Amino acid sequence: MLSPAQAAVYRKIAIGDEAAMTSLFAESEGLPTLLDARMSAVAHLAALIVVDAGAPAYQREVRIALGAGLSPDQITGILLAVAPIAGSALVMSAAPKLALALGYDVDAGLEDSELREDR
Repeated sequence: MLSPAQAAVYRKIAIGDEAAMTSLFAESEGLPTLLDARMSAVAHLAALIVVDAGAPAYQREVRIALGAGLSPDQITGILLAVAPIAGSALVMSAAPKLALALGYDVDAGLEDSELREDR
């Protein structure tokens, strides 16, 4: 059950309250952190997948996630967990960007495997 303060946050966001919306995007305003660093990293990575973010966003968030203690396996798990909700097109778009942020170039790997198949 939500506290009255939490309920007020939801109401303000739902109606597009300008002050509430502005404060959502202003980290420097001292908003209370409701998630620990690991959970925040999970949420950020999942959001990147569902909005089809660009590769630079993945670089930053993967670095933060690894710093928060998530493993590459757990980051891959986020991609797999989001797949049934996000759909195949978004997951296919996210996979190479997320892999690149983890240090693996899917495109180069595909080219290499195609070269091996031609032999």
